[in-house]
Amino acid sequence: MQNKRLSKYGIREVTAFVALLMLLPLLFQVNPAIAHATLVKSEPPRRAILSTPPKQIQLWFNEKIEGSYASVTVEDSNKKLVTESMPEILVDDSKSIILNLPQIPPGLYTVHYRVMSVDGHVIESKYDFSVKNNLMQ
Repeated sequence: MQNKRLSKYGIREVTAFVALLMLLPLLFQVNPAIAHATLVKSEPPRRAILSTPPKQIQLWFNEKIEGSYASVTVEDSNKKLVTESMPEILVDDSKSIILNLPQIPPGLYTVHYRVMSVDGHVIESKYDFSVKNNLMQ
């Protein structure tokens, strides 16, 4: 009887110990800091339909970005680049970049961007906007 009682407590103790070991990492889990630059605003905005062509693309991020690494390109609907210009970081806002554009005709455009946060994380994405033909109103 004593052996059954000891083994019964032994199994309970082992089970409780294993359960505690499994729960400890959950209790002390360290969430990594979000260190990626994310796009918080763009001008023109995503999916915008503009009546006049933009003179520039401006992108705002949630944290500082490395200006020398930033890349912004704009393609027309035929996947042809509309400018060879390089984006510029604003001196007074290291979370924002600007790409000056030439006069562009009506059509669908895709903005591709690739930036690196100051901590080294790279983010790249794209979005579209369109310029409507005023003659088609």
